[in-house]
Amino acid sequence: MTRRSHFQRLLLLAASTTVIAGGAVLPSSAMAAAAAPHTATVTTVASDHDAHRQHGSPASAKQWVETTDAVSGIKFRLPGKPEVMQFTQAVDGMNGRLYKVRTDNGVIVFAVFDLPRAQGELDDALRGLVDGYNAGTQSPEHKLSSTGVHKITVHGQPSLDARLSAPDGAAGSARLIAGDAHFIEIISLSPKGKEKPMHETYQQLLASVHNPHAHATRAD
Repeated sequence: MTRRSHFQRLLLLAASTTVIAGGAVLPSSAMAAAAAPHTATVTTVASDHDAHRQHGSPASAKQWVETTDAVSGIKFRLPGKPEVMQFTQAVDGMNGRLYKVRTDNGVIVFAVFDLPRAQGELDDALRGLVDGYNAGTQSPEHKLSSTGVHKITVHGQPSLDARLSAPDGAAGSARLIAGDAHFIEIISLSPKGKEKPMHETYQQLLASVHNPHAHATRAD
């Protein structure tokens, strides 16, 4: 299996677990059913939501949860205890963990895949994410497209930022980070009218990420 097919499968798996903003939910596709991702354990620590209060986000009204991806050591905070899906090399063709939280404003996803040296494939990864997501939609009104795509560097690691949108008014953001040992995917999606509070939640998540494998430099 080529690396590109690995990426297509990786993003399809991730997209198949994501809620479609606007009220619809992705059905279990044949691929997702065949993959049968397992529930994984997650190390979480309830964080002091007072520390987030200055952001003024609706997510601050609830207690955020500090989460550690045990395999990579990457730490991040999510606006609630996540639902966790685990992917394995034997079943899915790669190892990875996906953490998803549904809020009143939409859904937010943090995924870590053990796929090193993927720096040159960020564009393919974004296409795979959008195509995989759209493969499960039941209406053209729900189909996502990516805009405002630009390459950045996050803590010394090649990355890509993009805005997501659909004709029904759903909107979101995606950040893909290609590290030396792990590929990170951060996604938010919200229905029409919930874009602002969900984007604030997404920004809080981005600011909370601590990757022990990354260089100590700031995002461009």
